[in-house]
Amino acid sequence: MEHSKLSDHKFKKGKFIAPWNELMSELDKEASWYHGRLPEYFWLALILDYYGREDGLIKCYKILKKMRQLAPHFSTPRLSQIFELNDEVQKELYSVVLDTVSSEVIAPLTTIFTYSKYPCFATTFCVAGLSVDERINKISCVMKKSSDHQTHFSTDIRFVVLYFELLSRKLHMPKEVFNLILEYPSLSHDDEKMRIIRPTIRSAELAQTAIEQYNENYLNLFWEEVSRMSDCKLFFVDLTEDIPDTEDYLTQAKSILSYYSELMISSRPLDNKMLVLLGIATYSYKRLLELVKHQLFFTISGRSIARVLIENYIMMKYLLQEEANHKDIWTEYQYYGIGQYKLIVERIRESGKELPNSHVLVDYLDILVGEYKNKEFIDMDTSYFDKKNVREKAISVGEKELFGFYYDYDSAFEHGLWGAIRESSLVKCNSPAHQYHCVPDIENHQKMKSVWKDCLNTMNKIFIVLEDIYGCPAHLRIEAE
Repeated sequence: MEHSKLSDHKFKKGKFIAPWNELMSELDKEASWYHGRLPEYFWLALILDYYGREDGLIKCYKILKKMRQLAPHFSTPRLSQIFELNDEVQKELYSVVLDTVSSEVIAPLTTIFTYSKYPCFATTFCVAGLSVDERINKISCVMKKSSDHQTHFSTDIRFVVLYFELLSRKLHMPKEVFNLILEYPSLSHDDEKMRIIRPTIRSAELAQTAIEQYNENYLNLFWEEVSRMSDCKLFFVDLTEDIPDTEDYLTQAKSILSYYSELMISSRPLDNKMLVLLGIATYSYKRLLELVKHQLFFTISGRSIARVLIENYIMMKYLLQEEANHKDIWTEYQYYGIGQYKLIVERIRESGKELPNSHVLVDYLDILVGEYKNKEFIDMDTSYFDKKNVREKAISVGEKELFGFYYDYDSAFEHGLWGAIRESSLVKCNSPAHQYHCVPDIENHQKMKSVWKDCLNTMNKIFIVLEDIYGCPAHLRIEAE
């Protein structure tokens, strides 16, 4: 199946709509293959797994043909429906099953459907010599083998289900499609024709979900029992590399900033533009120092640092680009940020609340607000600086890809969006019995890819912005990657 491209999605009201959602609704969990349908047909999966495809299909055919006679009202061979038959019919059907397959084939299911609730089934298929662990392992192995609805094995199961639906005469289709489906059991999966037949099988079997009602009680029991039978099998991602050698780079970065700082002090002490640009660059450098000093390369915090470096770089380029369109964009930028501090201070003071032991030092912030200008004349702008968000600024300065490829990704960690939470803070369980769920990574095993090279590259871009304006001695010059 070819995956859709971003360009195939329709953009409506701020949302990219997936192509499939334009055509149909997603299946409910209860109607999905793995959660809702496989549990019903798991007894067929056990037969196919035990005897192999060729013999397994023949044996399933014999059983289903008799089932059709015993339960003519069935449209699908669901185990939940079999359990609803009266005991006499169940016994007759189970006798046919035992005449066709060994009792140990179905025996693993007796760990789920026990004597207390399903005496007829458990009595028939319980095998004393088969331990509980052996039965549980068999269920787990077959579940793993059939969890993907598009594998050859899963398609074999779905064919058996479809075949019963055809036997029931409740499923109608064009003759050419019918004849194509009938070729399925006689062809190898390597046959070129199967490339057409397999999707046809899956589509036809799936169509029945719109007609058949799922049995919620059965599904709840199945998954509750299966999940209780086994422990989580956790595996985590560790993408850590060797800690990068950062000493030389940081030494050079400090030398560059020292050069510009001395230049400003000696020849441009009141240059507001240079103050802003060097302030942004120095803030970026200090964030880079935090990354290195605390070895945050593989962490959530590291992604926050990568994000702020990108935003700082975009802001520097934007300020330079818009300089000619403003009377004094550099002062505007400073007082936009100071206005945010004033808003925080005023909110706290107006609330009348104290913030003991807080990292928000209200009195100190108030001093910074009024450092150069009476705070009564400082506005508090709650919109984006210059009325454009980071994305708009990035596009404006030709950095759309930097925003779309990196900033948006790192922002997910900054805002605690689910993608970031899943990647960083949840460990995958590899047990099919637990539906491959996730558990919290409280042991901090999950380690992500290092942000160092991206941070370094962005810091280099910041230095090149400064070099383009103020020049740089050859021995200090850095080339962006």
